[in-house]
Amino acid sequence: MATYSSLTLRKEKSHTIDASLKRRARLLITNSSIPGKTRSLIRYALEIKDPDLGQLVQLVEAGEMTIDHVQPE
Repeated sequence: MATYSSLTLRKEKSHTIDASLKRRARLLITNSSIPGKTRSLIRYALEIKDPDLGQLVQLVEAGEMTIDHVQPE
């Protein structure tokens, strides 16, 4: 078995989402003025506990109604 000492482990982001973020995301999911694809993306991010959910919720709350991509921080 070969070992590679130059490999580094990637830090895993936390998969916990606080209650206020969950509440904000759920409100956006039920808001019919937001396009269906964006609501589906929020729903999926909430379901898988995506660490970038906060960024997504912030964008939509700021008026960005169509999310094409999310840049990881």
